[in-house]
Amino acid sequence: MRNATLLLIALIACDADSSAESSICVEANEAVEMCLGVPPQAPSNTCNADEAAIAQELIDGIEAAGCEGVPVGKDDSFLCGSLLWDPLGWCEAAPDPLGPEPQGEPTRHPIILAHGFNTSTTNFWRFNDVDVALIEDGHDVVLGSVPPFDTPQVRAGFLARQVDELLAHSGADKVNLVCFSMGGIDCRYLVSPDGLGYGDRVASVSTISAPHRGTFVADVAVGFLPDEDEADAIDAIATLYGSTFSDVAEDSHIVAALAAMSERGMAEFNAEIRDAPGVMYQSWAGVSNVAGLPNPRINAETDACTDEHGQLLFMRHEGKRDRMDALLVGAAGFVAHGLELRPNDGVATVESAKWGRFRGCYPGDHLDAAGQINDHGADPRTGFDYIRFYRNLAFDLAAQGF
Repeated sequence: MRNATLLLIALIACDADSSAESSICVEANEAVEMCLGVPPQAPSNTCNADEAAIAQELIDGIEAAGCEGVPVGKDDSFLCGSLLWDPLGWCEAAPDPLGPEPQGEPTRHPIILAHGFNTSTTNFWRFNDVDVALIEDGHDVVLGSVPPFDTPQVRAGFLARQVDELLAHSGADKVNLVCFSMGGIDCRYLVSPDGLGYGDRVASVSTISAPHRGTFVADVAVGFLPDEDEADAIDAIATLYGSTFSDVAEDSHIVAALAAMSERGMAEFNAEIRDAPGVMYQSWAGVSNVAGLPNPRINAETDACTDEHGQLLFMRHEGKRDRMDALLVGAAGFVAHGLELRPNDGVATVESAKWGRFRGCYPGDHLDAAGQINDHGADPRTGFDYIRFYRNLAFDLAAQGF
């Protein structure tokens, strides 16, 4: 833990350095972004003499010409049309959206979207209009709503009632569960014969960035918190906070929830909770990089994103890496187990996210997986479009007969 703590301190220090006095390259980057209307690749705070000269020329040109008449986009702008050298990637065209064009038939069974920890159907960790997009494609979709701060056992009980309500309302005999983050553990407990035994009412369980083997950041958090028996004060604060965005947070148990999501807690869970026979399980994992830098372990990501048959399953454009949201950078050092640098999305490692049939990795952090914070369209750096991802997931369920 000491090594992980030192790594976290280093990461925080690096992040703090990024807010220090900006270099001329950063100033030029901001000016270019204002004119082009899209965020270019952010440069470092320092640049060499040649890059600094180009940056100064760009600033001078923008001040002289202004931004009037510049089209939205980059390739055909007056700046990029006259730029002969682009070491900072300002004028690179956005990559094509990842994945095929979504098309197909609606799913046979209705879909419940099961959310994760510290969220509801309304706050910033929610599924960002995923239900709207799927309904427009013809699927029968509802948003699940469970307590934001509680154990999978408690949260699964809320999902069970929603499954029963959806079956009664739709007339269907089964549902498809699409489960993000901690929601994936809730879904497994709901379906398992060792849990709530809903295997006869669920056709499939699809999990996205779910910590099936725990997340080490929870282990660290639990180490600093009181035991569950002495957690009343912290749980009361979680209840008060959770009630600001959830209607079902009136009796929160945040310490127990974190203990359940720890690597130790999930090892105990997995030893007890079996998969339900006849239910299809599949999973996806996110891969993100602090500052968009490559993992120093050369083959770490390709090894992690390989399935049990040795096939690399990584939906990406070669050389395009996701830049992890600053909100997740502090936790990523713990999630990666410090200098082990395990590929992760800021909350769950790729290996932890694998369950059932592994469908592959996508370039995105834990927020990106739910379309947050308020994402719109494909990521201009990677081409990952979360709406396109979920639309293809739903159409693929239908193609599999679900």
